[in-house]
Amino acid sequence: MKKTKILRVIARLNVGGPAIHTVLLTDQMNDDHYDTKLVAGHVPSNEGDMSYLAKERNLKVHYLNHLQRELSLKDDLKSLFDLFLIIREYQPDIIHTHTAKAGFIGRAAAIVANFFSKNKVKSVHTFHGHVFHGYFSPMKTKLFLGIEKFLAKYTDTIITITEKQQEEILNLGIGKKAQHKMVPLGLDLKRFYTNTNNNFLHDEYNIPKTSKLVGIVARFTQIKNLKMFIRVAKLISNEKDDVHFFMIGDGEDRDMLESYAKQENIDHKITFTGFLKDLPSIYASLDLVLLTSNNEGSPVSIIEAMTSGTCVVSTAVGGVPDLFSSFGKRYLVGPNEDEAMKNAAVRILSYEDDKNLFIREHKESTYRKYNYDRLVSDLKMTYKELT
Repeated sequence: MKKTKILRVIARLNVGGPAIHTVLLTDQMNDDHYDTKLVAGHVPSNEGDMSYLAKERNLKVHYLNHLQRELSLKDDLKSLFDLFLIIREYQPDIIHTHTAKAGFIGRAAAIVANFFSKNKVKSVHTFHGHVFHGYFSPMKTKLFLGIEKFLAKYTDTIITITEKQQEEILNLGIGKKAQHKMVPLGLDLKRFYTNTNNNFLHDEYNIPKTSKLVGIVARFTQIKNLKMFIRVAKLISNEKDDVHFFMIGDGEDRDMLESYAKQENIDHKITFTGFLKDLPSIYASLDLVLLTSNNEGSPVSIIEAMTSGTCVVSTAVGGVPDLFSSFGKRYLVGPNEDEAMKNAAVRILSYEDDKNLFIREHKESTYRKYNYDRLVSDLKMTYKELT
């Protein structure tokens, strides 16, 4: 039986949902029916690298030396040519791209390959988020939007990961309704669902067991709006003295954020941990996770926290509201609504009934919806329809 060949392309395997998502898909779609090759760019030194996930699953990653997040005509053309050669050699049935830069390079390479070949490769692109708000200047944003509209004409299936995100992408004029399909993220959630090591952070950082722990797990980059976390931490501390805060992650903004915490005179209450791998134990240790982003797709930190039985207060951006129950939506606030986030956080930390109801409404349902076996089944159906 001839296997369906999938060429999966992502810009880089940096810390975040897309890296986890693509590694799991590559692993699960190397079987009797599918053969999958994973292509990625290198992770820059100032970002957390999740390529270890591929090594843990004995997956070979084909790295493109010139594929990077930043715009560079020279490097982008080299990446396009390198990927074109891979397509010619591998002869995939489907090229599936993830994240904006890989979507541009990958689909452009597919267009070129199809021009020179009778065996047309099908094109699928997943929007894990989008770069049309909060990332670039208005001129750059307009350029990227024009590129996406053009590439949509040559894309067989456009995948979004939440209903709200699909609505946003369609309203921007990217593709037509018939091309779009909503497929939620899929993650390896069992270890979060079953972890009970709820003293990890207390023990590792010598925090009294009586202290409540509030944290954020994120890349330290502008779109995550992490100054808001620091401001909210100060507001919470003014009302509840028995709370310690953790900023778990790293990135280009770390030095600035540590200085800002000192400036706000809250640095003694915040621990900057850098990137940590034992995330199940981290979430199990936290009483509350905050998310302060200005833009998101379907944030992994919220999914992992909810599956761990940890409460979440978040900004209501992108696909975030789709993750919350009707009751849970009372813990959503607007970007930079510091006082509202503080009030929601204090309510969760103070009232056991609210905390228990939040956990009951989110833990089980999040695990069922976002565990990777559902994702693999959804995408196999998508691929079957295309081929």
